[in-house]
Amino acid sequence: MLIHYSKASFLDHPVSMMKFLLGEKESLHEKILLRSAKILLKEKFNRDEANRILREIRNGDFVKMNESREMTLSGNKPGHLFGKFIYFFVRIVKPEVMIETGVAHGVSSWTILNALHKNQKGKLYSIDLPNLDTKKVFNVENFNRQPGWVVPELLRSRWELQLGKSSELLPALLKRLGSIDIFFHDSDHSYENMKFEFGVTYDFIREGGLVLSDDVHKNAAFGEFVEEKKMRAVQLLSKGGAAVKEKWPK
Repeated sequence: MLIHYSKASFLDHPVSMMKFLLGEKESLHEKILLRSAKILLKEKFNRDEANRILREIRNGDFVKMNESREMTLSGNKPGHLFGKFIYFFVRIVKPEVMIETGVAHGVSSWTILNALHKNQKGKLYSIDLPNLDTKKVFNVENFNRQPGWVVPELLRSRWELQLGKSSELLPALLKRLGSIDIFFHDSDHSYENMKFEFGVTYDFIREGGLVLSDDVHKNAAFGEFVEEKKMRAVQLLSKGGAAVKEKWPK
């Protein structure tokens, strides 16, 4: 379920794996989150805080998203492993400034903004294509909504959304902000675009900040970026990955 890019360890919890195979996913999910946090945060990892956040996820303690009778939304909700992963790390790192590329209906944005709301600090800056992208990505017929429509008004004070291509908007946003704590890639998952976004963002990420990415399994961009920058990283075999901007100790 989990790759540690140091190739020093692999998640191995046979009891949790057996429960997972029997349909109880939560136990294994929580061990993956804890293991990932230990790898990425090292001495900054706080087990008590991590357990409190896991209870929040378990109890579904979130501001509800806007919903529609026309469809059931998929995406990175905290009920899914990578949604839990995103929420968990935003809660632990407590970013002042976070950038997200790729919004669509806004399920990942909603997850992030719930974490910022619970932190009582931080702002999310998102970039996405205009509203037709949501129709294309999710193959939804006759469903015309603006990007991020699921995000309720209560969470929007910590959110700034720009519409356009990340190749055009991201460099200017980074220059305006100066430095960021977390970057989350979830836009076009082509090799070229992922390499561009990781590359242009890296110098603006503070020491100890994170790069999160959805769908890292689709090409080699994330792995190459991590190797090139000598970053400590983890990858969920099923979906996403995360890396911290710190070099390995010698």
